[in-house]
Amino acid sequence: MASHVKAAHAHRMIAGIYCVVMVIAAIFIYAAVSNNPAMVIAMIAAPLAILAAAHFVVAGSVDACRGRTASLVLGAVTMLVIPIGTVMGIYIIKYSLGEWVPEKRLSESLGDGWPQSQHEAA
Repeated sequence: MASHVKAAHAHRMIAGIYCVVMVIAAIFIYAAVSNNPAMVIAMIAAPLAILAAAHFVVAGSVDACRGRTASLVLGAVTMLVIPIGTVMGIYIIKYSLGEWVPEKRLSESLGDGWPQSQHEAA
């Protein structure tokens, strides 16, 4: 598997982890806080939602061999979340620094040897 694909998978996995943590935190906060739990949930969920969205967007650009800088920045930010984030941040940075070779799309590979018109085929 190519380096950029591994980095994209890691970004998607981290986005999913942030979403799960956000839901679990919201459930526990709602059960624990009696006055105005929505405000406390919003204060915790907003940063996690922003980080999850950022990882998801970067995963799409990394999959297309773009966004290496954004991947490195998010990998460094992820390293601040100890201990799981540190491991995932190192993983992202390792594969973001590797060689990214764009894979040929099926539509591009099918047209390589085909004649463009009837005149060229003859």
